[in-house]
Amino acid sequence: MDYLLVKDLEIYANHGVFQSEKELGQKFLVTLKMGYNMKKGATSNNLEDSIHYGVLSKEIYDYFRSESIDLIETVAYKLVEFIFEKYKIVQELTVEIKKPWAPINLPLDTVKVTINRKKRRYFLGIGSNIGDKQEYVNSAIDRLKNTNSIELKNVSEMYTTKAWGKTDQEDFLNCAVEIESYEEPEDLLKITQQIELDLGRERHEKWGPRTIDIDILFCDGEIIYTDDLKVPHPYVQDRKFVLEPLNDFAQFFVHPVLNKTLKQLLSELENS
Repeated sequence: MDYLLVKDLEIYANHGVFQSEKELGQKFLVTLKMGYNMKKGATSNNLEDSIHYGVLSKEIYDYFRSESIDLIETVAYKLVEFIFEKYKIVQELTVEIKKPWAPINLPLDTVKVTINRKKRRYFLGIGSNIGDKQEYVNSAIDRLKNTNSIELKNVSEMYTTKAWGKTDQEDFLNCAVEIESYEEPEDLLKITQQIELDLGRERHEKWGPRTIDIDILFCDGEIIYTDDLKVPHPYVQDRKFVLEPLNDFAQFFVHPVLNKTLKQLLSELENS
């Protein structure tokens, strides 16, 4: 990865919890480290193929001063959102904010926060077996697409499949989508769960009927195991209704635990 560094941009602004900070203001130092492929700009020698760090610095200066915010963590994350939205070529970003005049009444060099985010490729499974299934699935896709931190990359064909796990219920309409997002996996989970709630999802029984179901199947090649999130999804290799849609656009993606392509996993499942 190539990086552009803007270090210790000095900005006088009115961020802070105390009223005196809001009224009098203080000095902040902002550092940005932006990761992106510089090959195009480097070989064309054309500023339009790169990031104008003078313009960038002025944009950050103006944005930083545009409102008063209590927490510098909030300011830092707003800068993350602003930069990813403004500069689509950025793949990885670190924002550091120093607050050397923090009202602590103790000797210190500075207080600072650092937020790092990178774009990841996620594969999601989407399904519905209640009511207007097509409308629920389409609505879920639209809500993902309209989330600022998410870019929709691919959508599979729609597949009608028998219920899995608990079979005495309506058939499901299923698809898979590929998205790119700088959201951390646990934050993306919260976004998908909110979409489920907005579309009337109720959790009464395991593998029971639902208006909409959104599963995080893969996150790049990462392996995640927490109480709330397990990636790769532990049942990917057992579910044809997951593997078939995924094979529409990612048949050569390698499962990071099983070390097999999705095409291989689908073939093995069909022949088992």
